[in-house]
Amino acid sequence: MAVPLDGVLSQAQRESLEIVSFIFHIIDADAGEDEDVIFLDEVQLQAAQKKFFLDRLRDIAEGTQYVFKQDAVHLKEKCQQLVDAPDKFIELSRQITTDFSGRHQGQMSAGVFIVSIVKYVAAAHDWRQLVFLVKMDKQPSFTYSYEEKDGRRVAVINEVQNSLNESKNAIQKSALIDVSDQFAWDVLAFDRVKKPGLGDYFRAFLGVTERQQDAVLTRTAHGQVRKWAKKLPAEQLPPGEDLNTFAGRSLNYLNDHDVFDTDDYLNAVVRDENADRKAMLMGSLREVLAEAGVAGQQFRPQPGSLRTSERKQVYQTLEGVTISFEGSAEAVGMAIEQLGNGRARVTIETNRLDAKG
Repeated sequence: MAVPLDGVLSQAQRESLEIVSFIFHIIDADAGEDEDVIFLDEVQLQAAQKKFFLDRLRDIAEGTQYVFKQDAVHLKEKCQQLVDAPDKFIELSRQITTDFSGRHQGQMSAGVFIVSIVKYVAAAHDWRQLVFLVKMDKQPSFTYSYEEKDGRRVAVINEVQNSLNESKNAIQKSALIDVSDQFAWDVLAFDRVKKPGLGDYFRAFLGVTERQQDAVLTRTAHGQVRKWAKKLPAEQLPPGEDLNTFAGRSLNYLNDHDVFDTDDYLNAVVRDENADRKAMLMGSLREVLAEAGVAGQQFRPQPGSLRTSERKQVYQTLEGVTISFEGSAEAVGMAIEQLGNGRARVTIETNRLDAKG
């Protein structure tokens, strides 16, 4: 039996995603007495709309990892049934939407709740299925036209009440659910209102808990950067870069940020004036973080969980001088000038120099 994967979907797997089944139901507190959900029987998606939802699916395919609680079986069972009984897709989607809507205390913002089955290529000739759940809020918009009146062009503006904005910000809550044993996680979830965590009712609806704690994710992220940088061939390194420069900026980011964001982290760690090489290095590091189950996760960095040896950047000269510090060289006032033929000049500017005996 194969060991479940720690990581999320690879880039190739995300690109292979296809929609198998798709429906949404309308959540509207003003729909009528005791009816806050209007059930639909079919949704016809155009090519541009399929692309929009697949793009959003690819976004969350790197979300924070959760596992189902042992005593929470409702959604897990429903999602398994969605995959096993495609002829009951509409019926099951209504049950899931009703459960989601009913858990919200107070009036829920109007919008739609999407239930979808998607498939991806897990390996050659091996298609697997996932369940994709999304809450999108309704966002009224305006359309305009104009007409000629007495030689003047007069604009006419109309409001479209039932409008869904095709942007990332339209997604309020989402979950990608794996009911197989392909991955070590069960759910990748995102809650725009409560990020980096989940709101209480959304967490209860999913029936999940975090797969890994913040300290574990912190150590994994920093450790993977060090391993990745150590393996980089010299010809791929930007000028002046080495293992310590990448690791130092990683530590600075973990120290300075309250919430870990993959894109921000990659941009902070990889520094290069060559845009093509920077994109290549960021893509390479992203894949490493994805395989380790870190990419896409949102968590609160815990730099204090790193051991002293993991925090230190160390240089050793041929003459036996050891330089050890935390963070980036710039942050501690150190500069390294390459002189050619393996020679280098190290300059350290400090407010005080003490002798240690």
